[in-house]
Amino acid sequence: GMGDAMGKAQEMMKNPKVMELMAKAQSNPKMAKAMQEVMSNPAAAAKYQNDPEIRDLMAELQKYM
Repeated sequence: GMGDAMGKAQEMMKNPKVMELMAKAQSNPKMAKAMQEVMSNPAAAAKYQNDPEIRDLMAELQKYM
């Protein structure tokens, strides 16, 4: 359920590499917007498949999920 996803997100946030990726995303308005969108609607990730910057960020983050 939803609780699992939140717990998993909290676990991920303890990872220094994830923290670094998220900090990078937050400093880039385009990436920050994309991340928020994908976190609330995972299907939105498909929209960003052609954006190398966002696609690479998502791929990195998925390694830790």
